[in-house]
Amino acid sequence: MLYLALFRKGFQRMMAYRSATLAGIATNFFFGLLRTYLFIAVFDASGQVSIGGFSLRDAITFTALTQAFGSSLGIINWWWEVGKTIESGEIITDLTKPFHYFSFWLSRDLGRMVFQVIFRGLPIMIVYPFFFELTWPTSMAQWLLFSLSLSMAMIISFCWHFWMNCLSFWFVNAKGFGRFAWLAAAFFSGFLIPLSFFPDWLKAIAMWTPLPAIINTPIEIYLGVAQGAALWEALGLQLFWVIAFTIICELTFRAGRKRLVIQGG
Repeated sequence: MLYLALFRKGFQRMMAYRSATLAGIATNFFFGLLRTYLFIAVFDASGQVSIGGFSLRDAITFTALTQAFGSSLGIINWWWEVGKTIESGEIITDLTKPFHYFSFWLSRDLGRMVFQVIFRGLPIMIVYPFFFELTWPTSMAQWLLFSLSLSMAMIISFCWHFWMNCLSFWFVNAKGFGRFAWLAAAFFSGFLIPLSFFPDWLKAIAMWTPLPAIINTPIEIYLGVAQGAALWEALGLQLFWVIAFTIICELTFRAGRKRLVIQGG
């Protein structure tokens, strides 16, 4: 099957960058340590056992998880491959090929994400407990729900990137929008700090976007912060964004394709 083959190619492509992967692990772990000690200082200064439903141990685990999976979910790194093909005109060649454009790029990027989860994320989660005590899911069901949530987060993350890339149909250089989108994702996804630390009004704004479904939701499920009805509501909202954002991306791409003009012809 074409899209499965594309997934494998996306996975295998990352295997060619072993040095970059090792450097990424070291860099992510280093910044994870800095963020961990920042949380330790915050808890010490506050004198509180829990902040926003997070214990210090939960907050440390939060830093481990965000540093482990931030790259795979496209928060630490931003990609602009679709935008480049639009800007260069190479997209014309892709449009003549017998495949669904959105699914083509989704399959490739999922291969990249899964590689980074396994070879960049898991090593960090394995090393972190040698330095700090972490919180772990307490049941197989919690592990499975976290895996489901992480899978949906990957699709939503791809949609966020693809949607921003499609702005190249309308702007000569849309990378400025990409930088803004990266900053918005880092903040409103809950990557920098958990959304439960936000003031209520700011958290409400964030929850109107798909961004919390990329980082905040899987982490709250992993930590057991989201339980009962809140857990199923969070998963349901993720599923909504998977469907809605896929439709939005498809409609945006079709609109962009209709107005596509190649310079000089």
